[in-house]
Amino acid sequence: MNADVEYSIIIPVYQSGPWLEGLLERIVGVMNGLGASYEVILVNDASPDGVTWPAILTAARRHPQVHGFDLLCRTGQFRATLCGFEQARGRFLITMDDDLQHPPEELPKLVAAMRDRDDIDCVFGRYDTSRRPLVRKLGTRVHGLMLRIVYGKPRDLAVTSFRILRRELAQTLVLYRSAHPQIGPLILTLTRRLANVTVAQHERPHGRSGYGWIQLAGEIQRSIVNGSVAPLRAVSCLGLLSAGLAFAIGAWYLARKLTGGIRVPGYASTVLIITFFSGVILIGIGIVGEYLIRIMRELTGMPRYMIRATTDRRSDDE
Repeated sequence: MNADVEYSIIIPVYQSGPWLEGLLERIVGVMNGLGASYEVILVNDASPDGVTWPAILTAARRHPQVHGFDLLCRTGQFRATLCGFEQARGRFLITMDDDLQHPPEELPKLVAAMRDRDDIDCVFGRYDTSRRPLVRKLGTRVHGLMLRIVYGKPRDLAVTSFRILRRELAQTLVLYRSAHPQIGPLILTLTRRLANVTVAQHERPHGRSGYGWIQLAGEIQRSIVNGSVAPLRAVSCLGLLSAGLAFAIGAWYLARKLTGGIRVPGYASTVLIITFFSGVILIGIGIVGEYLIRIMRELTGMPRYMIRATTDRRSDDE
């Protein structure tokens, strides 16, 4: 990262070619109004539609501030974002989605919040969730609770993908070589100098979100397992409690046996105890297996992404 521009706006792109030009026109209009140097980095996450990459090529010819990178295979939003981090030159990096839910007109709020606070490393946009469906609100709260338990997220902090962060923090995130990075949890791990600014969030006007409930649940599970040993500790605590419970039950049955209170052995209690401990064992094996799978993936040394093509002309100017 060579900090010869003030702001780098990084947008992972997936099958958004039809409305990409409209998004860029709004970004260019807003950033030109701020009067600061900037660049827009579009990372095409191997969109299979045959439309998105040509749209990026056209945008790069039309707007000199736009730089496009086409990934060889689909890697996911987080790794595509890290690709943008590694290509960025700005003193401050802004990340936003390509689906128009993050209005470019809200960018000045992020910029102002960071510019006015020298003691802050990252500012997250906080969405107004009052109009969200109840199920989405519940999902957001569950995710926030998990981040609080595992990563110590402050209760009043909202972690979103609409954010601005300092170049030094982005460089540190890039150094984290995990095959499955989770940017929000990583930021919480690296710094506590975080803040929120309230921004608008629009409804997605085109297509459908790539994150269904299964995908969201998977991301929550990965964010917990990738950066924390909390599940293993939870299983250890559960095993300790189970052992204590088994000891208590054994002592109770022994006392009843000695006092003549048991004439016929209890079938139901035996089945319940066996079922309970079998479930605990299987849960523990499953969690250990998750960690082993991740260890194997890390040891294979597979790259997080590979760039197939680029529109970048910056190397010619340096």
